[in-house]
Amino acid sequence: MNLWALEISVQDRASLLKALKQAKGGEVLLLAAVDYGELDLWADGPVPPVYAEPVILRAAAASPPIFTRLKLTGARNLAFEGVLFDYIFAAGDAPGQTRPFHIKDSTNIRFTDVIFDGDVASGRGPEDNGYAAGIGLSARHVTRFTLQRSEIRSFYRGLVVGEGTDVLIAENDLHDLRSDGMNFVKATGLRVEGNVIRDFRRSFASRDHADMIQFWSMNADYPTTDVVIRRNFLTVGNGDHTQSIFMRNEAVDMQGGDLSMYYRDIVIEENLILNNHFHGITVGETDGLTIRRNTLIRVPRRSEPGIRGTFANMPGIQVADSSRNVTVRANVASRVPKVQAGWKQVGNAIVQDLEAFEGGYYPRVFANPFAGKPYRPENFKPVSGALLDRSELGAPLSIFRWGE
Repeated sequence: MNLWALEISVQDRASLLKALKQAKGGEVLLLAAVDYGELDLWADGPVPPVYAEPVILRAAAASPPIFTRLKLTGARNLAFEGVLFDYIFAAGDAPGQTRPFHIKDSTNIRFTDVIFDGDVASGRGPEDNGYAAGIGLSARHVTRFTLQRSEIRSFYRGLVVGEGTDVLIAENDLHDLRSDGMNFVKATGLRVEGNVIRDFRRSFASRDHADMIQFWSMNADYPTTDVVIRRNFLTVGNGDHTQSIFMRNEAVDMQGGDLSMYYRDIVIEENLILNNHFHGITVGETDGLTIRRNTLIRVPRRSEPGIRGTFANMPGIQVADSSRNVTVRANVASRVPKVQAGWKQVGNAIVQDLEAFEGGYYPRVFANPFAGKPYRPENFKPVSGALLDRSELGAPLSIFRWGE
């Protein structure tokens, strides 16, 4: 923190725009808890958001300042702290496409301790009415982009980042979403760490394809590389089941891309997944992949609370056969991929909740696996002396918390 930063009190929209226009870099704008409406700034506009050092828009008090829309284009060195971004659904908004908070062609943009609060659709068909709408935070072609210790709630999709370089998504809480938690395409140098994604509210009358963390590559001209997905808690919670970590590589498996379009240098480690879908961790064609110390456990679906389902509903680990330089190590799951030439697979533990007399049966390896909602992590501590009672196996459960 810059102890010599100039602090400027801001009381309304006019004084905010004036302060932003006069700022050079290093200022802290202390925002009163009022509604500032839409903030639309672009590099060649009347208030260009381009600064030599970060300019921080910070809540002046516990009550947050409010922005109803945000659009930054060509911004550099801008940060938001303690702010509420409040989306209100409007007639004409497309539930899965409207981007009320969008960052484009920007560098060093940071959101810390903020809230993105969504809304539900109305005046549409039954597949949309009453379900969350809009995209919580959208970023395209950004460098050094950070979202940390923040909350995204009640949107169609929570976070969408395309063409991001040096991106940090850490310690956030995403919940009450309709379709996806996080979407990424063409990412370079991405860390997704310590987030909680939970409590989806899906529209089963729609054709939604719900994922907690999704990567895709359709029509991409370069691959996603250098990604770490670590210590995230992905739980159905009190909501609907989804796919958990899903990284299909359409550029290769649908569009004929060669090795140059393989995902590269991907690490997925120490994540805890409590869900009810085949796709627990699914990764498409990749060169350089480590899947290490993840724990994947099946819990009942809200739509069928008394039924756990068949083996096909049990979250497991899948990797495209043509992937190269793959290590699958020390995971706890219902299944791991078949070893291919050049792969390393060691120390994984297979668990299941279907056959009481077969190996890895939940009640024999977990402390309290059939406890009801909210499926607390401590219920899945290893039974002493049993299959999972080994150091460096599965996710470190003590770091995960369920806050009701």
